[in-house]
Amino acid sequence: MKEYSAVVLNGGESSRMSMQNKGLLKLGGVTILERIVNVLEPLFCEVLVISNHSEHLDFLRNRCLLFKDDIIGLGPLGGIYTGLKKMRCEMGFFVACDMPFLNPELILFLIEKSYGFDVACPRFGEFIEPLHALYSKKCIAPIEYIINKKGTKRVRDLFSQVNTRYVDLPKDKFYPEFFNINTWEDFEKAKFYYEQYNEIRG
Repeated sequence: MKEYSAVVLNGGESSRMSMQNKGLLKLGGVTILERIVNVLEPLFCEVLVISNHSEHLDFLRNRCLLFKDDIIGLGPLGGIYTGLKKMRCEMGFFVACDMPFLNPELILFLIEKSYGFDVACPRFGEFIEPLHALYSKKCIAPIEYIINKKGTKRVRDLFSQVNTRYVDLPKDKFYPEFFNINTWEDFEKAKFYYEQYNEIRG
């Protein structure tokens, strides 16, 4: 989708894993960040990575635009804010750096559902995934407002301030696309899912 940007949020440290950059974990010998970029590159006109540890990302410099957070300490909301300001297109797909199983078909489906909205966020049952969603540059001013007035760090606090579409997905299904790695136990699960996926494909 050449009128859309893609933004990978590779911000703060993972305190539960005692490491600076979960995106550098490897599945099948390839970093999670590379896996994400491999999916995003053919779909979007540009791929941005928002990271406060860009010194570790030289292997991506020929493929992505690297930026540090404009405002440190705001977590994913700060990464979204920076990405919105830096990206070339009016709307972008934003994803966390610890989601190794992105699905191009699901991303394109979300893009299709985003037309006319400021945010398009997947929802399944009672759960939403704001770090696998579409955001428009129209979100910049509302983000500034909630930061200045509320001091919040929650991405979902933005949704009531803009024209948000929740894209409902079947709730009785497991979505590997939304699986993210927060602990070493999660990483072991990711390795299991990766092996299972390869067995199914092979």
